[in-house]
Amino acid sequence: MICQEIFLNETAHLDTYILNNSNEYNVGKKRPFVLVLPGGAYAFTSDREAEPIALRFNAIGCHAGILWYTTHDQVANVPRNAFEEAMKAIKWVREHSKEYLIDTDQIIVCGFSAGGHLAIECATMWHEPWIAKKLDCDSEWLKVNLAIPCYAAGKAEKMPKGEAGPLALHAKQSGNMRFFGSDDPSDEEVEAYNCLNKVSKHTPPMFIWHTYEDQLVDVANSIELAWNLRKHNIPFELHIFEKGEHGLALADRTTARKDSHKNAHVYHWFELCEEWLSQYIDKEEGMYGMMPFNPDFMK
Repeated sequence: MICQEIFLNETAHLDTYILNNSNEYNVGKKRPFVLVLPGGAYAFTSDREAEPIALRFNAIGCHAGILWYTTHDQVANVPRNAFEEAMKAIKWVREHSKEYLIDTDQIIVCGFSAGGHLAIECATMWHEPWIAKKLDCDSEWLKVNLAIPCYAAGKAEKMPKGEAGPLALHAKQSGNMRFFGSDDPSDEEVEAYNCLNKVSKHTPPMFIWHTYEDQLVDVANSIELAWNLRKHNIPFELHIFEKGEHGLALADRTTARKDSHKNAHVYHWFELCEEWLSQYIDKEEGMYGMMPFNPDFMK
């Protein structure tokens, strides 16, 4: 595996989990790349929703990378800043696609909670001219082909002035500053955070999952997202599990910090996701790489 730390700026970096090109199987095969976006209420980035997720995607034959976007109140309006960093990461992936055998038609974002919000932003805003201009590239270099928002926070409400906001235990700025870029945001600034209403013809298919019992991010976020996708005829798969708290990640021992993080039913979300992905990433042409394989590997 090729593991690199790619700095996007002074406060954000991309960790790569790129599969080696074997001489025995999948020889020369271009693989999908999954950009993993951890959650953490835009106050921090959760380890539980990072490396274990990347490794699961590796296990089904995908390259992966983790975006450690800027948090800890180092900037105001963290979501917009994180979106720009995510677009930089996707641009880097496409720039290095030949070197690492990345299929540029299979760039996928997978995010959790606040990272789920970021995943939806990437899926719905990648085509906007201002970000291509800022990164000095064509919009196609930033394209998101599939998205996997997990218990995603699609929108947020304005908070009382000065309030730290969710999960901000050591806040340096108010929740409003963190989310909206102003301590007393206007209705327009609050609505700009709402990515559920940004679905368009440019939005890719999505696999969405949530739990009904989620007390931190209302399941209505995922239902509204699915409904907006339906209105725009964008394919999606939606799974709402009845039981389970917020932040389950893989819902097994791998990512559990406490007993309630293990849920034998929700655990199946990744299996369902893999089955959904297969219709997009299992291409008949070149599916198993070059044939015959290189016999020199046995020497």
